[in-house]
Amino acid sequence: MSRLRIAVFLTLAISPMAAHAQRKQTMLLQPCEAQLKAKFKQWRFAPVTPEVAKWAKDQHENPTIASGDFDGNGRTDLALLIQDGPAPEPDYSGRLDSLNIAVCLDLKTSVKLYLIDNPYCGDGITRARKGHRYYDYEKQTYGTYSEDGVSAYCFEKAGATYVFEKGAFRQIVDSD
Repeated sequence: MSRLRIAVFLTLAISPMAAHAQRKQTMLLQPCEAQLKAKFKQWRFAPVTPEVAKWAKDQHENPTIASGDFDGNGRTDLALLIQDGPAPEPDYSGRLDSLNIAVCLDLKTSVKLYLIDNPYCGDGITRARKGHRYYDYEKQTYGTYSEDGVSAYCFEKAGATYVFEKGAFRQIVDSD
């Protein structure tokens, strides 16, 4: 099979999967936003610096939205980096204190909102893939993510991943 045929085949095979994932994310976003509106009066997606926006675009990611199976039930869940309060500038001095990571778990019949208050970093979020190895800088040990996790990063500096265990999110400082 020629390289062109392989590329076309892969594009046709992957495109429906990507479109399906995008639809699932959009469907989950509505009930998630409704729960956020009930909890926060002035919530918004956290602003990001131009450098973070460019890097995320190059990675084909949104630095304020991550999706994955965070609770291990086989359904797509959603994480949002949000800010509550009136100061939306990315360089706001008290910015980390006003940030939360909102994780909306798809429980099939409902959506459950979990909040990670004052995340370790707040420049952006991404998914840490299940099965990926990491080094925990606080415990000085290696491990493997048992489920997808939500990674919060300080762009080009540090980061921590939040893994859902026993009904709550546990922080692993995995970037330094």
